[in-house]
Amino acid sequence: MKHFTGVAAIFIHNQKVGAFRRNHGKYAGFYEFVGGKIEANESHAQALIRECQEEISVTVDLISYVDTIRYAYDDFVITLHAYHCNVNEYDISLSVHDDVLWLSEAELTSIPWLEADYLLFDQVKSLLRRNH
Repeated sequence: MKHFTGVAAIFIHNQKVGAFRRNHGKYAGFYEFVGGKIEANESHAQALIRECQEEISVTVDLISYVDTIRYAYDDFVITLHAYHCNVNEYDISLSVHDDVLWLSEAELTSIPWLEADYLLFDQVKSLLRRNH
């Protein structure tokens, strides 16, 4: 089975977390944290900065490491390194997503997320409480 290593950016703004809905492929319609695969010779920070620029056209700063999760989908396994990030400007332009929601802790489970991202919810809730 294929294995991918990727990064994810967790954005917290006004005590809410950013959720981005995929607009293509097998997982279209599911929400996720922005991110993607780490390319050869790329650090986690470089991958996050590139993915955020490509996917939502913003520049970001990494604030802190959150967690590393591993999840097996039906057709691949992903190891995902998640980071709390700050968006430098909120003029978000979606390309591989067609919706962005800013969710409170109570709203977090009200939408369909990619399965792997659920593994980060405890850490996301802690971030939301810390930024309150």
